[in-house]
Amino acid sequence: MVIHSRHRAGGAVAIALVGIIAAACSAGGATSSTQATNSTQATNSTQATNSTQPASSAPAASAAPVTVSFLLPDNVTARYEGQDKPAVIAALTKYIPNVKVDSYNALGDAARQQSQAEDALSNGSKVLIVIPVDSVAAASIVTLAHQDKVPVIAYTRVISNAPLDYFVGKDTKSIGVQEGQWMASQTKAGDNIAVLDGSPTDQNAKLYEQGYMSVLQPLFTSGERKLAGELWTANWDPNTAQTEMEQLLTKNNNNIQAVIGPNDGMAGGVVAALSTASLAGKVLVTGLDASLAGSQRILQGTQGMTVMQNIAMFGDETGKLAAMLVAGQTPPTDFFQGTTDNGMAKVPTVFVPTTVITKANMDLVITSGAFTKAQLCQGITPGTGPC
Repeated sequence: MVIHSRHRAGGAVAIALVGIIAAACSAGGATSSTQATNSTQATNSTQATNSTQPASSAPAASAAPVTVSFLLPDNVTARYEGQDKPAVIAALTKYIPNVKVDSYNALGDAARQQSQAEDALSNGSKVLIVIPVDSVAAASIVTLAHQDKVPVIAYTRVISNAPLDYFVGKDTKSIGVQEGQWMASQTKAGDNIAVLDGSPTDQNAKLYEQGYMSVLQPLFTSGERKLAGELWTANWDPNTAQTEMEQLLTKNNNNIQAVIGPNDGMAGGVVAALSTASLAGKVLVTGLDASLAGSQRILQGTQGMTVMQNIAMFGDETGKLAAMLVAGQTPPTDFFQGTTDNGMAKVPTVFVPTTVITKANMDLVITSGAFTKAQLCQGITPGTGPC
């Protein structure tokens, strides 16, 4: 397997070749080669190439590699580079012999992601796996790919208003409902709730908002709860979320009892603002992704809940789907659990299950394989949760 990882800005490229050692190496089941070079041009962009091939299943040296490209949206949400990328690469390696994975990160820039998609297609990619920066703008990526007869899999974020081929995701609105229900159950009459939404260019953020507001808006309308303010957060940026939370605290004279923070990264920014105001642990905060930092905040008492997505399953299902497409096969209908209406098409969808995580069931992030007990419990008081 060959892995190329790119962070483009403008047209200049810096190249760094980095070897990835597969987990199987520790058990003596694979070999790994590593080579690294670095060059920097005016734009300070980087390109990385990594080569890893399990010795026991290496295809013939003469076999041409099959290229699959994974387009990530940003490096702000920690799970994309830290969890999703390794999971997808592992699955592609498992199901596609001699695969070459080109990985790109748009760093929050939709125009850059479009350019990266053009590069991927020019480099012969047979499948594009895309987490869109902008769910609407990414429709042009689908159009471009189809001109080259290349299928597109949207991963975790749907691409809107496009003839999208497939979607590997989750029931996003239902997750929002879960956040809203938890918040309603944990607050009391008269409490002030601040709402920080995700990125306005991400269709998922809009679906999350529809979900939790379907629960909370009736409470706001009746006066049982009070809306302390609602703000959208560009690129799901934690620093922006921190600034927004500081503004809402000032606006409400610190009289806020709970905050909807739609993912763990933003929740971290919210908790930072609450800490400055000596309110961390006194104000309820929601999250999403069951990140290591978010899970640890739950154990520490500064975040109330998160939602765990089975990222290993996300990766595995994506790998299986890409393998069928590379082989020229049409995936059977029973591979999917339903469809997603993206405004133009009913997109065949793999729905990955999710689980609400609190301190009471935190052991699930360990048993799921998301983290080891040692990782989760580092710095946590012994006896707290599963620690």
